[in-house]
Amino acid sequence: MAKRARPQRLVCVVEGKGEVQALPNLCARIADYLGVSPNAWVLDDPIRRSRSQLVDERQPSPKRSPRRDLVELAIELACREGADGVIVLCDADDDCAAFWGPQASTLVAARCRGGAVMIVREYEAWLLTARLDSPKHGSALVERIRDAKGVLKKLVPGYKPTTHQLELTRAIDIERLRMHSDSFDKFVRALASIFEKPAPVRRVDGPERRSRTQAKTHGALGKAAA
Repeated sequence: MAKRARPQRLVCVVEGKGEVQALPNLCARIADYLGVSPNAWVLDDPIRRSRSQLVDERQPSPKRSPRRDLVELAIELACREGADGVIVLCDADDDCAAFWGPQASTLVAARCRGGAVMIVREYEAWLLTARLDSPKHGSALVERIRDAKGVLKKLVPGYKPTTHQLELTRAIDIERLRMHSDSFDKFVRALASIFEKPAPVRRVDGPERRSRTQAKTHGALGKAAA
């Protein structure tokens, strides 16, 4: 009888307390979306690191590099725990995701299969985008909100990351959010690379539909922020 292959292990390195609970669920649902066999990968408990341990805040914003020594330590810890793949996720806040992300991904790839994604601007931007019926054009508006968490509190009274992130993450429509959020699309593609699965072609709304819904998106954001 052929020996059954052991499941491979994915470890997430995250910034927020809420993501410690929410990310394994999100990664599992993305794996299913990508057609990964349920028995192929095991999602270990995430490793939590503060933003100052992931982003070199000694450098001037917005072009900040990863905190190389501490990011490498987190990756090494994940590998010592048996990770076959590592994904690092943190909030951009006011920093440039396109500057930090490729550098952090290089650090991961130097040690194991994996990547890094900086969310524009924070995890709540994904949750907020998922709640608004807006096209990709509208997502850019959401990602320009400095305090997406504050806006989300208007839509979810009493919102707390550790209490609500997992519940709201479970409600995310993977295909729809990927269409609306560039940083989420990067996250899906990073996981597809780790799982060695092709990412489905990303659907993007055309300019005609974007123009029809622009006013609707502005109105939804204005009401939520009021």
